[in-house]
Amino acid sequence: MKKEKKVLSGIFMYLTILVFSIISILFLVKNNIILSVLAFIIVTFISLKVNIKKFPIILFITSLVIRLVMILLFNFPQVSDFETLLNASNSFTKGDFSFQNDTYFSMWGYQTGFVIYQGIILKLFNNVFILKLLNAIFSSGLCVLIYLFGKKMISEKSAKMASLLYMIFPFSLYLNTVLANHHLSAFLMYIGIFFLLKKDRKIKDYIFAAVLISLGNIIRPEGIIVVTTLIIFELLNLKKDTVKMVLKNVLVFLAIYFLVGGVSSFLVAKTGVNEEGLKNNNPKWKFVLGFNHDSCGYYDAKDEKYLNDEEKEIEVIKERVLVNPLKLGKLMACKVNKFWLQTSLSSKNDMYNKTYHVLGFDIKFTDIENIVVSFNTILYIITLFMCMIGVFFNRKKIIKDNSMFFVIMMMVTFGVYLLIEIQPRYAYFIHVSVFILSAYGYDFVLGKIKNKFKKKLEG
Repeated sequence: MKKEKKVLSGIFMYLTILVFSIISILFLVKNNIILSVLAFIIVTFISLKVNIKKFPIILFITSLVIRLVMILLFNFPQVSDFETLLNASNSFTKGDFSFQNDTYFSMWGYQTGFVIYQGIILKLFNNVFILKLLNAIFSSGLCVLIYLFGKKMISEKSAKMASLLYMIFPFSLYLNTVLANHHLSAFLMYIGIFFLLKKDRKIKDYIFAAVLISLGNIIRPEGIIVVTTLIIFELLNLKKDTVKMVLKNVLVFLAIYFLVGGVSSFLVAKTGVNEEGLKNNNPKWKFVLGFNHDSCGYYDAKDEKYLNDEEKEIEVIKERVLVNPLKLGKLMACKVNKFWLQTSLSSKNDMYNKTYHVLGFDIKFTDIENIVVSFNTILYIITLFMCMIGVFFNRKKIIKDNSMFFVIMMMVTFGVYLLIEIQPRYAYFIHVSVFILSAYGYDFVLGKIKNKFKKKLEG
């Protein structure tokens, strides 16, 4: 009798486990979580158990293939700023610089740098796909840089995890489908940062870094974030016996950085491509949008009435800043949520509201998009969480380490985008730093799990 009861209890237990396992799987499938679980299991297994020779090369090739597939599958038409920049680039190839008369380029001359880059490529190859191919190469290069930074500062296994997850990060993949200036700019700047964080770096490293970061800034004006980070980083690491050397290095860096930018702007104006050079003739505009309470700091067409009136812009900024502190705090909280905790992927294009027929099943594009969006959100939130716990539990080590550079850069970015306009794609640059630092979190968690199993085996 006891034996029969034991068998029945066992059957009941296994049946319960089976039923609730099915319920759990259905929950994961219904809420589009199963893909995220599988991705993390596969990435963890590869990082810990699979020994891949020449991993950076394999990482780059795989990343490039994935991005090329995305580009070919989702051939999105260029819209908004991307369309404006592409049209200007096509004009540049014909020697037609009339685009400079457009308010967009006369007011924000700094956009001309990207137009020239695209124009040169189109002049050489006369094929828009080459522009997308190059963006895919630069984006894949960022995957490799995440691995190299992570391996150098943390550990190879956690660096593999961070880089592999970035490789399949949908936000980055989706941005490859449009002709954005983020890819080349971020790639140049992070290579520049690589020189800045070299061990026993010499003056030549600062020179190389300054040139690369300045060129990245010409493509997309985010160099101020890196420059500010470098100054803070050097000040925090300053010692009595290194004051002269640090001062010399930073001054050389700044001189080269501004020289490259200044000379480039002069040449753009002198050659007639854009008489405004690479200047920003309306720096207050970003603050007008950034303090728009109704749009949560996003672009708002209603604000365009202030564009050509500097006094009115100042007045609007003051009015929006000097409001009830609670209202201002609500705006800041909304901007933090939109910039740091959300990554929009919606294509918002009618031509993709169609149905695919696969093996007798009708699959809507919107259904695929919903799965990818859920995967993107989960992957990013876990990455951000790993970044935070990794930094917290390794704070003493990081303070003395070069990875402090990325912590500072995250805080500088945080401060900058509290003040100016935000868009989901503006987070592209700092996402790379988040993934680099997330390697600390993976290292910490994997270490805890390993120690737990070790204690069980010993016990």
